[in-house]
Amino acid sequence: MVVVAIISMFACALLIVTNEAWGEAALSASLEVVRQDACKPAQKVCTAADAIVFVHGIYGGDGTFLNSTTNFDWPRHLPTHIANRAVDIFRLNYTTALLAWAKEKNPDFPTVAKDIYAAMTPLRKRQYRSIGFIAHSLGGNVVSTYIHMVKTTLGHPQRSQHAFVITLATPVLGSHIADLADVLKSTLNINDDLLKSLMKDDLYLRMLLEFRKEENAKQAHYSCRPVHLHAAFEEKYLGPLLIVNRDSAALSISDIADSRIVGFPLNHSAIAKPDGPTHDVYRWVLSRIDDEYSRLSMWEASHTLLPPKRRLCELIDFVPEGDVR
Repeated sequence: MVVVAIISMFACALLIVTNEAWGEAALSASLEVVRQDACKPAQKVCTAADAIVFVHGIYGGDGTFLNSTTNFDWPRHLPTHIANRAVDIFRLNYTTALLAWAKEKNPDFPTVAKDIYAAMTPLRKRQYRSIGFIAHSLGGNVVSTYIHMVKTTLGHPQRSQHAFVITLATPVLGSHIADLADVLKSTLNINDDLLKSLMKDDLYLRMLLEFRKEENAKQAHYSCRPVHLHAAFEEKYLGPLLIVNRDSAALSISDIADSRIVGFPLNHSAIAKPDGPTHDVYRWVLSRIDDEYSRLSMWEASHTLLPPKRRLCELIDFVPEGDVR
């Protein structure tokens, strides 16, 4: 009876977080254009503009960054210019079902990772000055996996095309709530590989954290433009549960974060849903982006004398995808 009660509480809490995503599981990821005025679709090269990509968490979707009370849609309301830079906005979608009522399998983590890598290819090929991410929950782990795949598949200069990752309540080392959810899904005979990847102290997540640290060290060795990390965590419970605790979302990455990790008096869902441009989370994220674009401008100014192929990594040539060396 105790186990049933715990599972019931989990289900109720998770329904609140994910009430926007009840469709069947999709087997591919997609990049949705929110606003593309800075670099028109017909343009092949976008070095005069920057791109920002919003990434939802597990079972999330369009409602992840939408405040239903004020109808404030965060991606659509981000300024068209930040730190005097024109910005295009995108959403990275990878839809999965919460309970998959037909008992079909949700896509496994490798499939999602490969699909996301493919979905992001057009942005890399268009050579925006930078690609930055605002990621909620599992979205932060998805982005870290994607950046690791870029490095291992293409190289450090391509990794440095991505300037920053801002995470909101990301379970860097998993969450106990995923353990409870796995019990629920196992009871219903539903396989969910994405959910399993979020279990507390999951081996993959621990290895991913080590990969990130090693990549940062090698990035410095080759004098590459850094990919900065900024993180925030939830401080309030969602119903009876704290979905992602401070140890996982903050303390685990304290030695690789590039600004002070901050906590907000919000629950796991609300931290991604500012009610307007004066909201503390919105202002904190905008401040981080403003700082990042100022940093990128300083990087450009200090590397103008280098040949274009060495402006992302001083010691490695940058060869755009599709070009022949």
